[in-house]
Amino acid sequence: MRQAFGIGSMLCVAIMTAAACTSVLGDFTVSEASASSASGGDGCAAGTADCDGNPDDCEVNLLDDPQNCGACGAVCLDGGRCSATGCSGVTEIARGFPTIEAPNANLLTVYQGEVYWTAGEGTDGSVQKVSVLGGAVTTLAVGQNAPYGIAVNQHGVFWSNLNDKDVLTVDRNGARAPEVLFDSDFATLGVAADEEAVFWAQRAAGIGTPGEGSLIGKITMPDAEVDDEFHEDNNVSPHLIAIDREHVYWVDRSLRGSVNRTQRATGDTQRLAREQLFPYAIAVDDDHVYWTNSPRGDHAGELSAVMRAPKDGSEDAAAVWTAIEDDDVAHASPDCIAVDGFDEFVYWTDQGSPRVMRKRKDGTGRARPLYEGGTPRGIALAGGFVFWADENSGTIRKRAR
Repeated sequence: MRQAFGIGSMLCVAIMTAAACTSVLGDFTVSEASASSASGGDGCAAGTADCDGNPDDCEVNLLDDPQNCGACGAVCLDGGRCSATGCSGVTEIARGFPTIEAPNANLLTVYQGEVYWTAGEGTDGSVQKVSVLGGAVTTLAVGQNAPYGIAVNQHGVFWSNLNDKDVLTVDRNGARAPEVLFDSDFATLGVAADEEAVFWAQRAAGIGTPGEGSLIGKITMPDAEVDDEFHEDNNVSPHLIAIDREHVYWVDRSLRGSVNRTQRATGDTQRLAREQLFPYAIAVDDDHVYWTNSPRGDHAGELSAVMRAPKDGSEDAAAVWTAIEDDDVAHASPDCIAVDGFDEFVYWTDQGSPRVMRKRKDGTGRARPLYEGGTPRGIALAGGFVFWADENSGTIRKRAR
């Protein structure tokens, strides 16, 4: 079935406005004005900012304040030092959303200097964004029912609502109300986008259970034409996805799942790997596809792994990392994964350890923890930094690669 919406006109119909709002960071309030002053605006000299809301002074030195390092409310964790290059270790750039009491940060992405993420497990879910430096958090959507996968392009922000079984969009400033692009009968999960199209994964039954209605859907930009017949596959349980210019890559999150690529032009699909143990998240660089095998339920004690295979299917899948390497860790459970062309490493979050990890893409050397603690979940790369969401605290964190 195809549905066409004009993004330009569709977003002009606003039932409720989710405008940019003042945000609570730690134990103080940061206004929109103080976010701009972090770069020397609002009368503050470069490197200083008004973080307390008093317009009569610029009381913070952003170059040496570990509670406001580079931006108001950007906190250097674990005793880290602040300098002109940022925190010496991990920086917490946002925290406590959608509420301090029930944050539940999920998946995230980075686009044009801003981090976007989904939060919440029930009907109080939300979609947020913050500068990669930190500062005021903008609420883009509230009242979402378990928002999950998220992607951004020049046309807007796109996410799936797992419980409401739909795909939504909002403008990148949150000035207009969210709009439903596709209302499904089945759970919507992973979302990926570039400037030409948005794709989503949909499963027809429970986790790991194939069924009629499982598919990869496509939304063409900029007219937002929806095609939920782009690739139908009743023999799989699609989950998270990644894209390049020619293909959509996705995992079948089954006990003996598969890793797949679907041609964007035709919808034809190739199995790149079979017999994978509950594959969860997926990422691609120029030559390879990477994914996490993350067993759950009765199989939680089985071997978890980070895997890769050539994007063209010319070689079998190989392990980059397995839990056997970390025999001192009680329970490894790799979650989300990220790669790009900036360096030679693959990065992933591990909620079981809990850690944020990296290892060489070719599997050589030892895996290195970049951070230990919390409940790391979604992960993304931008410039020289790794960004991740901490699920239970609702925080967004970063550190230099």
